[in-house]
Order: sequence, then C-alpha cells, then structure tokens
Amino acid sequence: MIKVKSYTYQIICLVLMFGSCVNSLFAQALPGLSFTVSAPNPSDHLFHVQVRYTSAVQKELKFRMCAWTPGFYEIQEYEKAVSNFKATDYSGKTLPWNRAADSSWRVQPGSTGVILSYDVKAVNPFIANANLTEGYGYFVPGALLMYLDEEIRQPLTVQIIPYKLWPQTVATGLDELPGQPNTYRVPNFDVLYDSPFLMGKLQEFPESSVKGKKLKFIGYQMGQYDQKKLMEDVTKIAVSASEIIGDVPYAHYSFLGIGMPIRGFGGIEHLNSSSLLMANDSTLLADPKFRESMYGFLAHEYFHLYNVKRIRPVALGPFDYSKENYTNMLWVSEGFTDYYEYLILRRAGLLSRERVLANYQEHIKNYENTPGHLYQSLIESSRGIWAQRGRPQARTAEEQSKTISVYDKGCALGMLLDLKIRHETKNHRSLDDVMRSLYKEYYQKRNRGFTDLEFQQECERAAGLKLTELFSYATSVAPVNYPKYLAYAGLRIDTADKSFIMTRMDHPDALQSEIYNSWLR
Repeated sequence: MIKVKSYTYQIICLVLMFGSCVNSLFAQALPGLSFTVSAPNPSDHLFHVQVRYTSAVQKELKFRMCAWTPGFYEIQEYEKAVSNFKATDYSGKTLPWNRAADSSWRVQPGSTGVILSYDVKAVNPFIANANLTEGYGYFVPGALLMYLDEEIRQPLTVQIIPYKLWPQTVATGLDELPGQPNTYRVPNFDVLYDSPFLMGKLQEFPESSVKGKKLKFIGYQMGQYDQKKLMEDVTKIAVSASEIIGDVPYAHYSFLGIGMPIRGFGGIEHLNSSSLLMANDSTLLADPKFRESMYGFLAHEYFHLYNVKRIRPVALGPFDYSKENYTNMLWVSEGFTDYYEYLILRRAGLLSRERVLANYQEHIKNYENTPGHLYQSLIESSRGIWAQRGRPQARTAEEQSKTISVYDKGCALGMLLDLKIRHETKNHRSLDDVMRSLYKEYYQKRNRGFTDLEFQQECERAAGLKLTELFSYATSVAPVNYPKYLAYAGLRIDTADKSFIMTRMDHPDALQSEIYNSWLR
C-alpha cells in the first residue's frame, strides 16, 4: 500500500513516462499475449500500446482494463484514459469490436490471430497510475495493459521502446530476455501488474548487493545526494531487513525514485521493486528528523517485499483486477511493516533505542487520540480502506471521524505481540520467528497466502499458548492494556493524559532487561 510520510511533510503525487514509435511487436511472437509500449511524442502525453494474441480462439474475446493496482487499495478507473482503440487480424483486416460497460473491449476473433492498438492518456502525477512528460516516463502496467480472463495466469511478453531522445535504459524489477533489451517474459499478470516501469533521463546510484543479489537505486531528478553514502545506508537497511527472514528472494531489487521539490516522500511496494516519490533537496538529510523519517520510509517499502508480497493474507493474490479485493489482515501487512521499519533501522545502526520507542509511542498516541478508536476495529479498518480512500468527498465528517489507521494500531499490536512472545518463551522466540515461519510455510512450501486463523495459530505456536486477549484487540474496540505488555520489556507507559510517554522502569528484573536489550539490540 502507498506509504506516505511528511516532515512539515506534504506529498504530491507524481510519476512517469517513456516511449518511441513502434509499428510491430516481435519478429517471432510467442504463444499467448504480447505487448509493446511506446511513446512517439511525449509532449502528447500518450502511451501507445500494441497487443498481439496468437492463441487460436473461436469465441468473442473480452479485453479488460484493471480497476486498481496492487499496493494501492482504491478503484482507479484506468479504462477512462484509453482512446483510439483498433482491432485487426494478422493480415490487417479490421475486426468487429464494441466497448462494454464493464471496462472491457469485446473483439470478434480473426482467423490469423488478433492485433490491438490503443493510446493511454498519461497525465496523472501519481505512482499508482501513469505519467508521461518530455523528461521521463513511468507507469504501473495495470494502467496501460489489458488482460484476458483466460490468460491471466499464463506467461506473456512485454517490450518497452523508450523515446528515441532518451537513454535506452528501462528501470524495472523484471528480468530481460537474454539478448533482447527492454523485452521481458513474465510468468503471469500478477507479476506483470506488480512491476512498474521507469525510463527517461535517469540517474543510477552506485550498485550494491545483498547476499550477492543486486540492489539498485535509479531515479529521475534525484538532486545532489551523496550517492555513495546514501547507497551505503540503503544497503544497511536492506541487509537488516533481509536478515529478519533469512532469505533474499529476488535476482535484483530496484528502488525507482522520482525526485520532486517537496519536503516529504511516498511510495508503493512491489514484488522486486518499489516506486518512490522523494524530496530532491539533498540538504534535508542534514536534518536528523528528516533523515530518520526518510530512512524509515525506505525500510518500510523494502520490507514489504516480504510482508505483503510474499508473507501475505490469502486474499491478496492471486487477484481479481475487476473489483475490490478485501482482506481483514491489512493491519498485519501494513501495521507490522510500520513496526518493523524502526527495528530494521535500529539493527542497521541507523536509529537509537530512544528514537525507536519514540516512534512506537507516536503510533499509540495517534490511535488513542483518534475518535475512531471507539468505533472501528482493526479488521473493519482493513476491509474499509477501499472506502476510506475512494471518493472521500462522499463521506461526512462524522463518518470520517469513526475510522482508524491500520498503520497506527497495527504497529502497536505488532509491538505488543512481539513482547508477549518474548516474555512467554523467556526470550527464546519473537515475532521474527512468526514472520520466518509464515514465509517458509505459506510462501515457500504452499505457495499461497495465509488465512486469518492460520496467522493466529502461527503466533500462538511461537508463544506456546493462546493469545485470545491480544487478538481481541484486532476484532474489537476494547481498551488496550499497554502497561501489561510493555512491562515485559521493563517499560512504563503514561496513559493518564493521553501522551502515552514510555519510560524505563527503575529496577527491571533480569528477564525484562534481557528482553529489552534483545528486542532493541
């Protein structure tokens, strides 16, 4: 999900472009769907898309545009940007088609396959969409590339042709086909739609690695950052995050950055990359609060390659791109990622213990001082995020006030759950063990997400007992007993005046001290 941080912070939403003209796809078309994307004239802000479908079909084909994109839970209505749609067979004969009400184009197949061409207006300055300028191009594939229901789990091919006056490098998390620059064979549409593209007059920071796997930072108008220092710290963050799970599941990972004259940043996580909007004033890093916030943001987006992309609720993939995909568990996918971003920075040597606690304190304060904490549970907030983001003007102020953030309470519950597991196991196990177990059992072994019950069972297995009270905090609006759980680490919390300040106990016992030191090592 998009993660937004601000420092007086405000965020604008912006992103991408690319192109050059193309008249045909591949000399030897592979079975299934193949796409070519180009932008012959960036000043028109139009991406041109050509589609070839080589499979023999007799029935009407329904080509659909996505309603939304992975990582951002809001209906986007991408179909509204499509124009100049044409359909022919391989000989050039025009095929009958009609535009349907369900965001689809229905095409009568030809005897020699189907070729589609259409344009997509790319003027939405937002990283869950597409943007095309004379300097750079960016798009999430769901904003441009149509799918067929019958092909959604099948391999496909994508070719990108950058604008002729740009460098021909394309930044993405996908792997190129050998000997075919900017051409990608993708295993299915879930992988495609989770792999954005960035191109243009880009800056590439010094390449790094995590356990031998490439780590890249590529951006547009990124400003005069100390690239060497930034990559050193980004590498520390990536190593710290990867050590929690103990595996690096990608061949290469790319941070795709778009610099802007703002004092903030925002991003969307992807399978092997993340899309970032970032302040391009490098002098801001001299401010410790800004640097901490930016590094936390990068840690959050990177850790998502595990938590939500691979360690995920069963509802979050494979996806239905035609409508909302609801889950009760975004408080784990998002809230726990917020929880871990501070531990990642701490373990990377980039954040003090005091600042870790201060950030957790802020999450608790945000949640407890929001009127919605009396009305909305975490599972309701997880499901309701589609409504919260979609058309906020349609909701009254009273309705808005009865909602909570999955980030704030989810982060708080992640902390309490971690401390509970550590306490019950005499600090032999922690939430790290739960995350590793979920990764191995459901991603690596079963190749699927976990159910709500399976997640709770994994937590209880790690703790060695039932966790009824803790999980009731996710399903209800019952007051949270913070003092009980924080005491496991020798901490006190002031709940009297809603400041929720956390301090160390004067005389913690041996186990409390061990948990505190191990937790914030």
